[in-house]
Amino acid sequence: MRIFFYCSIIALFLSSCASAKIGSRKDPLSAILKSAKQSDTLMAKVLNDPDYEVQIIYTQIDRDANGKPSFKSYNYQADSTHYFYPASTVKMPLAFLSLERINHLRRSGYPRLSKDTPYRLDSLKAFQQKYSIDSTAPQNKPSIAQDIRQIFVVSDNEAYNHMFEFLGREYINTTLASKGYLNTGIMHRFNYARRENQYTSPISFYEPTYGIWKQGELTDAQKWVNPMKNTLKGNGYYVGDSIVRKPFEMGKKNWFALNDMQKMLQSVIFPESVPESQRFMLSKEDYRFLWHYMGIFPRECDYPKYDTVSHYDGYCKFFLFGDEKKRQNGNVRVFNKVGEAYGTLTDIAYIVDFDNQVEFMLTATILCNKDGIFNDDQYDYDNIGFPFLAKLGREVYQYELKRGRKYKPDLSGFKAAVN
Repeated sequence: MRIFFYCSIIALFLSSCASAKIGSRKDPLSAILKSAKQSDTLMAKVLNDPDYEVQIIYTQIDRDANGKPSFKSYNYQADSTHYFYPASTVKMPLAFLSLERINHLRRSGYPRLSKDTPYRLDSLKAFQQKYSIDSTAPQNKPSIAQDIRQIFVVSDNEAYNHMFEFLGREYINTTLASKGYLNTGIMHRFNYARRENQYTSPISFYEPTYGIWKQGELTDAQKWVNPMKNTLKGNGYYVGDSIVRKPFEMGKKNWFALNDMQKMLQSVIFPESVPESQRFMLSKEDYRFLWHYMGIFPRECDYPKYDTVSHYDGYCKFFLFGDEKKRQNGNVRVFNKVGEAYGTLTDIAYIVDFDNQVEFMLTATILCNKDGIFNDDQYDYDNIGFPFLAKLGREVYQYELKRGRKYKPDLSGFKAAVN
């Protein structure tokens, strides 16, 4: 734990210095935001008000004659030491880690195990629940593949909790730290009453007549320390029907800095562009599987099937589409993971236009809680957060359409993944 903490502090210092250096010189993102403020009152309102705690990383991608990508990132107020609640974005690393761990287990003597193998959760403690049936899954059986589908397509909380049981808190955080993601800490499940997050439920993977692999209850004895600042938010919060008139302490909740988000997504979209030590051990099939469910709209999902009224195309696509409910033609795709909770909206995305051969990465977060009260379900998502992120995405996309490229990218692999 001490090594994790000290490495985190060093990484935060270096990241903060790098952020200041990038932000101190003129860059495309500055020009994009300046233009947005001049032409749109909402963009000006948000970008001129520090209470919205906006952070943005925009990454340009250029290819050489052989199609190899290079990356150049620009940021607006991106600060890996400044805390924001990451909400469902933490589901992304658990999906990557779950696939990786299955591959490790396959190599260590369990070749029959796969992401599609059914599993069951058992119960040893009062807060744990037995789980063996998923009516939305193939053959009604839970699997890691089904959990991953649900967390990317509609950001399902229970699916995330199941992967938390499979991996365990200590494994999650020590593995991420070993890969260099030092500004990330995943401490808890979601929406789980009386949760004791240091324990996991026993889990068994099986075939109809054959047990494949099982794991007993895991215990995490580590005392994790959130190294970020500004974990006190707002001026009040609700506990049940009663309001507490003091700032809401988030220091024991999950943390996931914007730079780690961008780097982690890049490691899965462009694995060869990052050092091998920062990658997840995934197969070509795993990458294609992830790209598919990160890039499709809910109506295109096979398991489960989602209705198009409550799960419209922009449901989990905050950039470009998040402020509208119309059907998209699919020429522009957003491979991403979003987060929405406690008034904070976040999107981590690789965005492509197949027709115009445009590609870029964009990651951003905004706090939409102007009254400073938490747990009251009165957040400024619809009138501030969703429009801001959608407009930000469109502003960067329009810039990318006009940006010259010596070599056009071959996006056929990503196009095939969503078709």
